[in-house]
Amino acid sequence: MSKLWQLKKLSDGSALSEPQPLPENWGPIFGLHGFIDQIGDLSWLGESYNDQGWVEVGDAPVGPAASSAAELAWGRAKKMLADSDWSVLPDVPMTAGDRALWIAYRRALREIRLQAGFPDNIQWPKAPD
Repeated sequence: MSKLWQLKKLSDGSALSEPQPLPENWGPIFGLHGFIDQIGDLSWLGESYNDQGWVEVGDAPVGPAASSAAELAWGRAKKMLADSDWSVLPDVPMTAGDRALWIAYRRALREIRLQAGFPDNIQWPKAPD
């Protein structure tokens, strides 16, 4: 079972991130042997990291139940955004009206979490034709 970590302000324990597993490649990226010992206090990274550190906050859930309805819905919205990335490239030939439709569609996807029924009753936007 993997551990969950959270970036916190060390002076008062306030959260600066959501709980998450640590990336497996952090050790090689930072070039640190035993980097877990180094991340509890990030002041060694510079002044802007004073009073910040990663704190172990528990175990990550295992299996499909680990994803909440909100995570699944947001994952679907992100996939739909990725599938429509082509529509906002500057060299894609389309009318200004069509471009506006695609921009509105992508905005609706980015704002899906603001819907009153999120995540259980979502009104999914329809992609322009």
